[in-house]
Amino acid sequence: MSTYALVTRASAAEVTEAVRVGKIGGYVVDDPLGTIVLFDSPGRTYSSTDRLARPARAVVARTMRTAVLLLCDEFVAEALVLSGAGELALQWSAGWEPPADPARYLADRQEWDAYCAEVATLYERPDRAAALAMVRNDPVPGEDRTALPDLLRRVCALLDLPDNAVGRSLLDGGDPGLYDARRVEAEPPAGRWQRWLART
Repeated sequence: MSTYALVTRASAAEVTEAVRVGKIGGYVVDDPLGTIVLFDSPGRTYSSTDRLARPARAVVARTMRTAVLLLCDEFVAEALVLSGAGELALQWSAGWEPPADPARYLADRQEWDAYCAEVATLYERPDRAAALAMVRNDPVPGEDRTALPDLLRRVCALLDLPDNAVGRSLLDGGDPGLYDARRVEAEPPAGRWQRWLART
């Protein structure tokens, strides 16, 4: 089950208005921990992270609240922190194998820890840096590897965001699968359409 969802601390009313005046509609869900947005599929078999992030960036720009775009399929999971100050992404792959060489492994962990500190700071929760750095899917002998959706759930828990957005996506169909999901159609300002019609 794929994931394509924006989670934010902005209110459902703010987010609903941001989606309404944007270019892509979807479903908005008011959750005790924040707001979830399931954007409509861009209509292509394959879409890059950049393309999928466009409507999320528009919501962040309109609400002026930092948010996290959750993306996941069977191979890769990504938590993209979107802020007016920039963007940073945490990524995990299903077949990840850490370096076997102890020195290289230590260097890799130090880089990851430092990067997670940057991500936590961008999200305005620098106190969560160490905990965020522990969200890894390194193989452990005798234990099952952490599933990619579970990594996203951990990120949501650490950032106090609704984790029930994980496993939800309109890329696979039109059912949001979330209780009380409200449909919001994109209705861009009329002037935008008038400029487009004038060019055609």
